[in-house]
Amino acid sequence: MVLVAALVSAAMLLGFSASGNLPSWDSSPNASARTGSFAYVPTSGLPPYAFVPYGNGLALTPPMGWNGYNHFGYAVTADTVRAMARTLVASGMKALGYTNVNLDGGWDLPNRSANGELQPDPKKFPHGIKPVADYVHALGLKFGIYASAGYKNCAATSAGSFGHYQQDASAFAAWGVDYVKLDWCYLPVRKYSFMSHAALSQMLARQFGNAILGSGRRMLLDVNDWIDPSTSAWASNLGNMWRTGLDISDNYQSVLANFIRDMSHYLDAGPDHWNDPDMLEVGNGGMSLNEQRTQFSLWAELAAPLIAGNDLTNMSHDVFAILTNTQVIAVDQDSLGQQGYPVTNRNGHWVLTKALENGDRAVVLFDQTGRPAVIRTTISAIGLSGATRYQLRDVWTGSVTTTKSVISALVPAHGVVMYIVGPSA
Repeated sequence: MVLVAALVSAAMLLGFSASGNLPSWDSSPNASARTGSFAYVPTSGLPPYAFVPYGNGLALTPPMGWNGYNHFGYAVTADTVRAMARTLVASGMKALGYTNVNLDGGWDLPNRSANGELQPDPKKFPHGIKPVADYVHALGLKFGIYASAGYKNCAATSAGSFGHYQQDASAFAAWGVDYVKLDWCYLPVRKYSFMSHAALSQMLARQFGNAILGSGRRMLLDVNDWIDPSTSAWASNLGNMWRTGLDISDNYQSVLANFIRDMSHYLDAGPDHWNDPDMLEVGNGGMSLNEQRTQFSLWAELAAPLIAGNDLTNMSHDVFAILTNTQVIAVDQDSLGQQGYPVTNRNGHWVLTKALENGDRAVVLFDQTGRPAVIRTTISAIGLSGATRYQLRDVWTGSVTTTKSVISALVPAHGVVMYIVGPSA
């Protein structure tokens, strides 16, 4: 009862009465200029706790798992999902934290049923979604699904959720969904032409979050607004994670662009609320092994979700070694929950540092250029002090060296050297 009372009080502080009544919504053309943003929520009789900012403890560390879009596109089927789920378990990846198995766009038909329900594509999911979710759960994994905040998915091949948020969230709950990726395509911009993109996005994200809360099932919410560069400024209490860049492609330049865009928002991330530079392209063939190690290292330093996007049933030993590097994963999953930040960037020669819960630092020397380069920094520059000597543990080679102050390495083009740095015993 104490918790309920606290939640009711929080709701009332946000402007809602204990009966669930909503404040009036000013929909005049000049409203956005006066308020800056909107707090409009659906009048569906949700209890007051549904209006508390969306933070549910489901992502205290960045989510890890698999999503088939980067490799399979819209061709993922029930058999694909089951095969990937089995592989996560059999390969040992589940034990390392890869616990989410997520559908992306293309799982449902373009039209809804006569009752307005989303319809799984019978060719891909002949028995619907729930049996697939049950299979994933039986393996000790979590099941995720894709929805669009607008009228259609981004490829216009499937129905979107706009106008049906509560209906869809309730269906997802009934199917046993644990994770919702809410994409940002075919938005109702004409219906809300008086609103800025950021204001409209905030409204839609809040509505869908409230629909999840009203469904009675705890579900992680991924706000996939890849259009708005300011998403991290408003999404931290509306979802567990949010996109910071455009859809990633299987090439180094795309990885670089998404890294740079995400890095500029490092102050916005933390436990249960993560910047998302999009999924991993490791294992998809468009980058060298060196570039794939770079993406994995940078994503860990960013405290980004580690969502594998390859065919797990058909990957090389080298690709598997990248995805299962326990020291890099530990940096990403560190319980302190701080995103790494740039110490310097001199002509594409980056020094990044990330504070860890035990007091050490994860340091990445990254050469974004096309030529190898010596990159240097110092112990004080990365945020450490107080010891006379420090240990540098290279997470990719396993080598261990010590230093009093200078940290320096020859870094390959498009490559990284990544150290765990702490006082030497």
